[in-house]
Amino acid sequence: MITSSDEKAAPEQPGRLHGKLGVPSISLIVIAGAAPLCVVGGPMALGLGLGNGAGLPAAYLATLAVLLLFVIGFTAMTPFVRSTGAFYSYVHAGLGRVAGIGTGYLAILSYTCIYVGLYVLLGTGTDAMVRSYGGPSVPWWAWAAVGLGIISFLGHRNVEVSGKVLGVLLVAEVSLILVLNAWIIFGGGGPEGLSRGVVSVDDIFSGAPGVALIFAVLSFIGIEAAAVFRDEAKDPVRTVRRATVISVTVVGLFYAVTSWSVISGIGDSEVVAAATSDPEGLLSSVTRRYLGPFGADLVVPLFVTSTFAAALTWHNILSRYILSLSSQDLLPRRLAAVHPQHDSPHRGSLAVTAAAVVVVAFAVAIGLDPMSQLYTWTSGLGSVGYVMLLVLTCSAVLAYFRRESHGTSFLRTLVAPLLALAGLLVILAAMLLNLDLLAGGDQGVSVAIIMLLVGALALGPVMGRLRPRTGNQE
Repeated sequence: MITSSDEKAAPEQPGRLHGKLGVPSISLIVIAGAAPLCVVGGPMALGLGLGNGAGLPAAYLATLAVLLLFVIGFTAMTPFVRSTGAFYSYVHAGLGRVAGIGTGYLAILSYTCIYVGLYVLLGTGTDAMVRSYGGPSVPWWAWAAVGLGIISFLGHRNVEVSGKVLGVLLVAEVSLILVLNAWIIFGGGGPEGLSRGVVSVDDIFSGAPGVALIFAVLSFIGIEAAAVFRDEAKDPVRTVRRATVISVTVVGLFYAVTSWSVISGIGDSEVVAAATSDPEGLLSSVTRRYLGPFGADLVVPLFVTSTFAAALTWHNILSRYILSLSSQDLLPRRLAAVHPQHDSPHRGSLAVTAAAVVVVAFAVAIGLDPMSQLYTWTSGLGSVGYVMLLVLTCSAVLAYFRRESHGTSFLRTLVAPLLALAGLLVILAAMLLNLDLLAGGDQGVSVAIIMLLVGALALGPVMGRLRPRTGNQE
């Protein structure tokens, strides 16, 4: 047993983490990071209103198919990539050191934006919840600070502690949606019966299917988390592969079924109008109709806990990315320390907390609106950056196995990643064509997003030239 004095005397360990996470634990972490209830109350409602309405479930199924093809190639490469940098490490192995470095910085930028956006949702959601119970109105950033403090405390400790918290929160939020789905589906749907939009070509291609695809993709952000926790898994290769496949499949089917259920509950002919008029209140409205006031009253607190769970997951992901990059001298080397008692990237965790504080404090100081500006801008940049990471990683898989097949089936190393790359390029094109929508309609912000993303990638060749010995994989 390590005492407090022992802990002070023990040297901080550079390099790698250790652990015994199994498939269920890592799957829960990944799924919690997707924030199922937040997606149903956010991107899903926007996909219904701004996308293709009753055809939205097909967008989720199409995205699921593309990502499963991606996962086939991604996990085929896992046995040969032993670093914990996830996308950064895969691109390094497949496309070379310079591309890998640029990917690492792109990931840090994109994930930090996603992380900050979650605190906006957490702060505004908590304020709305407290006021709904008759409590005082408190600035959103104050509630965000409380959440950040708790998450920082958990992030400083072993990931198994976070895993237990995430498991409880995830079960609570998913249970409500599953009960709602069952009530609607087994009850035969709403006034128009069960929706047929998912099998109707006219509905699938109605409205703006490209926009629907964008919001479907946003619902899957975080599927690489299993690879980030590689060093903390019992059996890295098997655990990462199984947890990734399970997480993507469960998340995809959950969203497809839930969107079909919500559409059925409202009606094919009415769902677009309902989602357009009140996207934020759509989930509460449907829940109240079928589960009564008690069910509707649960939506707000569970939305808050869902956001908290997602922020905790992304805190852990970012902490491990920082550990990986700093151990390669791509960030200050002092951040590459592992806590001697908790076996956690505690300095990386502190750096993530500091980054969130700086961004939120700056946004508050210059008077940015939390939702229409800070959240919209950060989530827009983060989502486009995330798809760029998928495209780069898919390209890396193809390049890696082109040099050496390692005896792996060409279906896993060529066909699947090639089809995935085609699908991801379509999704990225749809995002870029609709970037103003993701940026809140501000063209200046759209330009800034592109410049920041390109700038992050450009740090690859810049750092590669300035520091020729950095970024060499172990």
